[in-house]
Formats: sequence, C-alpha cells, structure tokens
Amino acid sequence: MTMNDIRATQLLLVEDDDDDFILAKDYLSDIPFLDITIERSTNVEAALQALSERDFDLCLVDYRLGAMTGIDLLKRAKEHGFSGPIIMLTSQSDDELDQIALGAGAADYLVKSELTSARFARSIRYALARRDVEAERVERIKAEQEVRAKDRFLAHLSHELRTPLTAILGYTELLLHTKSEHSNELNVIHRNGKHLLNLLNDVLDLSKIAANKLELAIMDVELNPLLADIYTLMQMSALDKGLQLNIHAPEPLPKTIQTDPTRLRQVLINLISNSIKFTDDGRIDITISDATQDDQKYLIFIVQDSGIGISEQQIKEVFKPFVQVADVITRSIGGSGLGLAISNELVRRMGGNIRVTSQLNQGSCFSVRIPLNSDTPRVPLDLTAQADQRPSRTNPQQLTGHVLVTDDLRDIRTLIGHMVTRLGPEVSFASNGQEAIQKVLNTDNHYDVIFMDIHMPLLDGVSAVKKLRAQGILTPVIALTAANMKGSREHFLEQGFSGVLSKPVDAQLLTKKLSRYLPYQTIQADSNAPAQQRVLIVEDDNDAALAIAGLLEVLGLEAQIASTTGDAIAALQQSDLWTHIFLDLHLGSEDGLAVASYAQQHCPHAKTVVMSGADISDAQKNEYDIHATLKKPIQLTEITSVLK
Repeated sequence: MTMNDIRATQLLLVEDDDDDFILAKDYLSDIPFLDITIERSTNVEAALQALSERDFDLCLVDYRLGAMTGIDLLKRAKEHGFSGPIIMLTSQSDDELDQIALGAGAADYLVKSELTSARFARSIRYALARRDVEAERVERIKAEQEVRAKDRFLAHLSHELRTPLTAILGYTELLLHTKSEHSNELNVIHRNGKHLLNLLNDVLDLSKIAANKLELAIMDVELNPLLADIYTLMQMSALDKGLQLNIHAPEPLPKTIQTDPTRLRQVLINLISNSIKFTDDGRIDITISDATQDDQKYLIFIVQDSGIGISEQQIKEVFKPFVQVADVITRSIGGSGLGLAISNELVRRMGGNIRVTSQLNQGSCFSVRIPLNSDTPRVPLDLTAQADQRPSRTNPQQLTGHVLVTDDLRDIRTLIGHMVTRLGPEVSFASNGQEAIQKVLNTDNHYDVIFMDIHMPLLDGVSAVKKLRAQGILTPVIALTAANMKGSREHFLEQGFSGVLSKPVDAQLLTKKLSRYLPYQTIQADSNAPAQQRVLIVEDDNDAALAIAGLLEVLGLEAQIASTTGDAIAALQQSDLWTHIFLDLHLGSEDGLAVASYAQQHCPHAKTVVMSGADISDAQKNEYDIHATLKKPIQLTEITSVLK
C-alpha cells in the first residue's frame, strides 16, 4: 500500500467516552489513505457481537470499558472469528500495561494524550500492512496444503486405478499369447484397457502441468532410432484404416539432438494419431527439417493429413483441455481432448511451439518446432535404424535364477509370477514385507531378484527394503508401484531399492529389469521330443521382416529378426539351434551372401533360404549351399513348401 492508494476500510471503534470517540473519529477522518467507515461499540460484549456478525478490517479499543477492559476483548476476539489487527488506546502511559496488551495480541499500544494525526496514521498503516502480510502467508500456506492434498489424492488415484489395470492388461496379454477362439474379444478388452491407461496418464500429466510439477529429462538422443520407433508403431494404425503414412526429410538430419525423448515421442505420436483418427481416406505426410531464426536453430516436424480439417473458429480452441474437433463434427470419434493441450505445453517447456493451419474437408497441418542446441554430424533419414534393437519374436535362450514376488494382491502376485516364469526363472511369493524378510533371511532360500510392492499391510515395501539393507542383504530389490508422480523414482532409489517398475507392469520392461541381474541359459532340447524349427530372418526392411515372422508364427515356428550381417552372424554365434536362415541378399550396402558363407562354415545344419526380388544363379546356389529361394513378395504356401 502506497501513500497514493485509497483504501476502503471497515473499522470498529470500541470507546465508552463520547469525547474520546469524537476525538478519535476526527483523527481517523484526517488519514489520507483511508476511505473509512466507522462503527462504534461502547462495551466489550457489544464489540464481540459486532466482530462475530460483520467483517472489519481493523479494531480500535479503549483500555477502560466499564467493568471490563480492552485486554478482555483482545483475549476473546479470535473466539468470535476476528483475526485482524487490534490497536489498544489508553489514557495513561504504563510500560507494564503496554507489554500486557502486546502479549495479548495487540498490534500497537497508543496513549491518547500523546496521540497526533501522523502517529495515528502510521500505527494504522503498519497494522494493516502486517495484516496483509499475515493474510498472504495464510493464503500461501493454504495453497501449499491444497497442492499437497492434491498430490496425495493423485498418487492415491493413480495407485487405485493402475492396480486393477495391471491385472486386466496383464492377464489379457497372457491369454492373447495362447491360441483362443476368443482372441477378438480379448483384443477388444486389451485395446480398451490401454485406452483407459492412456487417459489416466493424460489426466495425471495435465495435473502435473497445472501444478508446475512436470519436469523434462533432457539428454542426448539419436534421432533416427526415435523416428524409426514412431514410424513402426504408427504405420500399423495407418494401415488398419487403409491410409499411407510417409516420413521424409529433404536434407540430412542431425544424428543426435538434446531433448526429452519420452516427451517428444509423446507429442509426435499424439499428432500422428490425431491425423490417423480424423482421416478416412488419403495419406499422412511427416516432413522433418531444420531452420534458423534469430540465431537459434530449430528442428521442425510437420504432420500433414487429408482429413476432416478444422474450421477457423475451432482452431482457436484445439489446444484447450477437453476440447475436441470431433465434438462438433461427429460423435463417432473418441478421445479425451487432452492430447493437444498436453502436447502444446510439453513443446512450450522444451522451448518450442506448435502451430496449426487447416481447412474443412481438406486436411490439417501441425508443425512442431524445438530448439537445436548442439552441432552434430548429419545423417540421412533411416527408418530402419532401430530394427535390430527390437525384441525378437522368440529367444532360444531363457533367464535363470530365483525371483521373489512380493505383493499383497493375489491377482497381481500371480500375474507377475506368470510373466517371470515365462522368461525362465523360478518364482516364489510373499504377501507382505514381513513375510518377504522372513523368506530372504531363511538360509534355505536364495533369491537373485526381489520384486517388492510399495503399499502392503503389516509391513510396507519401503520399510521392508530398509530392514533388508540393515541386515546386510544386497539382493537387487525392484519397487512395484502405481505412484507415477514427480520424484517418486528418485525417492525409492534413495530408500534402498535397486530399480522401479511401474504398474501396470510392462512385459518388455520387466524382461529388461530381470536381464540386468539374471544370466541367460541355452534351452536344451528334449532328445525324445520332435525338433522345434527355429528360423533366423535376415532382412533390413523391418516391415517385411515382421510380416515374414508373422507368417512363420502362423505355422507354429519360432523366429528372430536380424537387420544387418553383423547382427545375423552374432545370432548364429550365440546359438546352434537354428534350423533355417531366411536371408535377404540386399542388406543396404551389405552383401547378404556373407551370412550364407558364415553359416556354411559354422552352422552347416541350418538351411539357407534366399529371399530376393531378383534371381540367383545356380553357381551361387552351389557355392553357398543355398537350400531354396523365395521370390518376394513371399506367400504362406511358399514358406510351407520350403519348410517341408
């Protein structure tokens, strides 16, 4: 509050002497920064009733009020709902009374005979300023408490929703891996479960953004593998609708960029998904380039579709939460309307922006710009860059070891047990932290890895891992948690956990966690059982490789994919159980016959089947011991004939 501010002030003046009341009123009317409204009470009880019934900014109270004093009012004011400043007025100067008044909560103590307009104004200004500071402090504490309560609620909500989703998605995936006449129905359950999980993640992201608690994990990221992963994921969705999905870059791109790969992937998948969702016929083109503006380099992603388009009025609303174009145009397209709002905020936090242009019935164009903060070598766009890193359809090796799964929910224990057992290890169970500790400390047991739920009765996961560490147990303990809030992973690591696995449990992430701590062993074939045919697919086109693997799986065969000659030779070195090698001769700049030559010398039992769009000479067939050739595109009947 400055000298030029005029402040409307409601004031209660508690004074039983008429002359003193008039004098105080005159002083108050001379204060330039107050537009004051004065109400008078002549005794303590009337004053307390007024304070409880009406809102006052300030109270002035005389010390002597008949049989009672202003001290009585000070002591009882809060009981009647008044927490504002109270200034004590007295006819005599008394240091002891001064201390008593201030100790009882008075904002100031003024002697009437020493009072001047300036002294009165200064005392009231300070009292009101302190009241404002205190009000701001109270509001700040209240806001912080509300944020903490909201965080606790979101953490609880996340846990309560993710826990049943863990069982729903996990058991559905298990059933989908078995041949079932209800596979279509299971796919519906799994698809809608994933949709519910995505919606939950969107709501939590939006809440983090609103609370300014969403953090980015900026790191060096290889661009080609990131784009290859997105392309492979989204191409299937486009093909399901009969759409063409194209990604191209007119010039070589930076090999690495500095960004949050998870969040950038989230933004691009959201934009491409929207394009697929709102396009019934045509294509989606993604163009990647870079540009410089005001000495700042930017990487630009343009997602253009031939879909339903957006009107000028709707463009202004698309980045607002819970707004969806489909709400206006059609009710047949689902979605929460959160994706663009979240994407816009994520890109803004990366230092970039999202822009959109569109025309109804002609399509939309979304452009994403993010800063390029480092100079790295340029490489051509390569959408097969990550094919060799994708998990194989099957693996002739399995993990070995003993895993303890600790969770108070039987369904979750059983599910994770199934997932671990399929990878090879032996599994034991505990229903709470105390039981887990007893099993670990039992000298008859040896566990290589422990999965530990966080929220359990009797003894929770955090307390359990602390007790294990205090006993000198160094066995890796992986936290199972539905809490996905800011700082939760770091918190669990600080408590003694070796890693964190979020619910619903992702099978690939679980495999990755276990493979970090458990060794692989080669599966020994049963000499009395018929030999299982295992096929190594050597193909640099990831889509073609996945299609061939799918055809082989239809025939009940196991398949693994290698996209380069080096990967293929490494796979042949790791196992001698291959029965067939399906070999593409043209692996980019590499010659596929190098794989055939290695197999001829080191894996003579494996039959090499050449896949090619061109003919191979009889001389080459004899030189490299080629068992058969298949002309692309390959049909199921042709594969069946070759394998007989």
